[in-house]
Amino acid sequence: MLEVLQEILASFQHGHAYEIKATHSVADALVIVQRERFDLILLDMVMPGIGDPTLRRQGLDLLKRFRDLGVSTPVLMMSGDWESRKEADALIEGAFGYLRKPFDLRELDRLVARAIGSATRG
Repeated sequence: MLEVLQEILASFQHGHAYEIKATHSVADALVIVQRERFDLILLDMVMPGIGDPTLRRQGLDLLKRFRDLGVSTPVLMMSGDWESRKEADALIEGAFGYLRKPFDLRELDRLVARAIGSATRG
């Protein structure tokens, strides 16, 4: 999934090339966001290595940790679960947007462009 998303994001035509960095663990993500600045973070709702796995909301826990660390980068959350409460919780916790998998590539393109635009204005 990460490789496919990297290819898709690299194909978007928003006026600049994207440098894409993927992580395979929560620990790596926490280290990287503290060391580097990003224009956008794409975060899955379900992630191993953080929070209660039965709740399937680990990405939300990671988003909270990012915000607690002072990371203000726009975050797009994504999930294969269509539970509307998760979307509302993600937006309340500061996510810029929420994508339900399988997501429409035009919607991803639109949200990425809006999020990048908000990051450069903010």
